[in-house]
Amino acid sequence: MALNDRQKEILELTEKKQRITVAQLAKKLYVSEMTVRRDLAKLEQEGLLRRYHGGAIANQEYLQYPIGLRMHINEKEKRDLAKRAETYIENGQTIFLAASSTCAFLLPCLQHYEGLCVITNSVYFMQVLARMQVRCILAGGEYDATDRELVGRFTERFLRSVNTDIAFLACDGISDNGMVTVEKESGAELIRIGFENAKKRIILADRSKLGNKYTYNICKADEADDIIVI
Repeated sequence: MALNDRQKEILELTEKKQRITVAQLAKKLYVSEMTVRRDLAKLEQEGLLRRYHGGAIANQEYLQYPIGLRMHINEKEKRDLAKRAETYIENGQTIFLAASSTCAFLLPCLQHYEGLCVITNSVYFMQVLARMQVRCILAGGEYDATDRELVGRFTERFLRSVNTDIAFLACDGISDNGMVTVEKESGAELIRIGFENAKKRIILADRSKLGNKYTYNICKADEADDIIVI
């Protein structure tokens, strides 16, 4: 589903505030309340939020959205994260990218470098990299249609056999005591393996991740070479 810029902003504002009124959205976006209501109806129909009389409530199942929809949440922050992360990329590197909406914004940056090889479990990443003629090695495994990724023990076995120069890792939360966590069990072990087998480890997170703690631990924040937060 394609969202226009206004609908993306409505989704971001709702996710940040958790509850927001039609009047607040109309004032923020400089549009009529009728326009906001039409947008909210569409977003609710797609399962991206819930309406109530006079406003909207964030969908608490955001982490279960397909990757294509999650890329619309905090899109500006994710683009800024990619720009900051690009400073670590050099010609000839082997790079690990686990499937995530945050790391997806790094893909366009890679076409500016020579001799790169990307290791990933993301079918979506592989398709984008193929169009840019960037070398990509796709880990095999069971296909997860939600994130368009490959997961499971075959994927883990392959990734354990691969060493990389740098790993860019996204997460769902960084707790107050510095634990980096994710919600989905299927991706947790893959991210741990990618983290452990990389010479340099960079964690990317927008500020909405700070102070949150999810089910599966990935690493401690101080084990990374850098944590980029925007």
